[in-house]
Order: sequence, then structure tokens, then C-alpha cells
Amino acid sequence: MASMHRERICSVASCSGAPITELDHQDLCLNHFLLHCYDKLEGLDPRGRRFCSETLDAPAMRAFIEECSRKALDVSLHSDDLTNLQRGRLLDILLWAGELFLLLRAPRLSLAESMASSDTPFLSRAAVSSL
Repeated sequence: MASMHRERICSVASCSGAPITELDHQDLCLNHFLLHCYDKLEGLDPRGRRFCSETLDAPAMRAFIEECSRKALDVSLHSDDLTNLQRGRLLDILLWAGELFLLLRAPRLSLAESMASSDTPFLSRAAVSSL
């Protein structure tokens, strides 16, 4: 998969890594792809957010969650040189995106109920700090 992007470099400033995929119209190396996914998913997750009055764009959220999970699956299936830690992070992203997709599809589930169901912090937030 990386061979498709040999002539390009990661879109993140000061990174000269080869992009492994494109997300949000940016070519990203594996580490920046993982960081971008974690950052955006954390921002979209109502269980980790304080109640705010801003309206959320559900179609845009759903589109990102679908793109993120599709790209994470694609990277995991087509990259031969992933470490176990990288594979674990990709799986974590897939699982987290799946949870968020279910939360978006369940309008009867209130924010208070979803926050109460997440008493344990996400492993992914601790894992991403070691990148």
C-alpha cells in the first residue's frame, strides 16, 4: 500500500514519512494517521466531553467515523510490516469508531446514559500518549 504513495510525503509539517493512507484529504504516515484518528474520535465521543450547547453535525460525524474505520481496516489488511502495537492501535480505532457509530444511530440514548455507561476510561487515550 505504501508503494502507491512513494513520491508523496506525509501532509503533517516537518514529517518526511511516506504516507500510508489519506484521511480528511490529507496524506498521512502511519503514526500521524493514528494520532489524527485518536484526536478526532476523542473530540466526537460524547462520553468524554462535557455538556456543551454547540450543535453537532451528525452527518459529518458519521462520515468521518465511516472513513476512519474504513481506512484503519484497509491499513491493517494491506500493510505487512506493522508491529503488534500498531495493529492493536488500529483495532482500537476500529472498535472505538464502531461504538461511536452505534451511539449516533441510537437517538433514544441520552448523553447522560452514554456517559454513565463509560465508567472506565478508554485504553486508547493512554496508548496514544506513548506514540
